[in-house]
Amino acid sequence: MPETIWPGTTEETDEAVRVETIPPYKVIFLNDDVTTMDFVVYVLLTIFKKDSSTAVELMLEIHNTGAAVVDVLPLEEAELRQQQTHQAAHSAGFPLRCLIEPA
Repeated sequence: MPETIWPGTTEETDEAVRVETIPPYKVIFLNDDVTTMDFVVYVLLTIFKKDSSTAVELMLEIHNTGAAVVDVLPLEEAELRQQQTHQAAHSAGFPLRCLIEPA
């Protein structure tokens, strides 16, 4: 049965429906001279859920280049992981820092 459009009304089209996506954010680890490589790998395994080979590769990139993007996430999740990383580092006595910025 064909749809009837009543006088004084308009037909809703797909153009009227907009989907807004949450922009992604990069989580960037910074190298320092105190935090151990093992601790960086531990954080990548436990907080960022990386597999062991990826965690080691990222740790080496951080160590060799001074910084590395370890994940790209929605803002709230990136902020949570940043907070968890800083708390874990502080508790372990390391100065490990990570930044978040738009991807």
